[in-house]
Amino acid sequence: MRTIAAVLLFLAAASATASAQQQGSWSSSSMDHGHAADAAAAARAAAADARAKEAAIAAGIPLAPSQSTSFNVNGDSVVRAASPLTPEQEKAEADGRAAWQARCRPTVVEDREGLRRTKYAEPDCDLSRFNTAGN
Repeated sequence: MRTIAAVLLFLAAASATASAQQQGSWSSSSMDHGHAADAAAAARAAAADARAKEAAIAAGIPLAPSQSTSFNVNGDSVVRAASPLTPEQEKAEADGRAAWQARCRPTVVEDREGLRRTKYAEPDCDLSRFNTAGN
């Protein structure tokens, strides 16, 4: 897909350069201020990037972060909703929430600027089980 886009961009840049050169005695640099050359260079760079990615995939080499960016989760573009919890899981969640409430005792206070902030009785209560920074 990127290769096709790069080819189209290159063809558009080549067409712009050709039309600028056909304008008569004006040079292409005075007509387009060098943008056709920039577009052609960008098209060449995009094509080179696409070739590098294809070569890396063919060779089995890990892709660079800029090459491997995708919006797929586990190879699928569909993110499925979480399945409902079993009664045992619901009980474990409720017990965990009750234990956290008893230990952390969250209270909401208003600071001097009028912002509402949550204060906790114990340290690290503001961290969830997914956000463990500082532990």
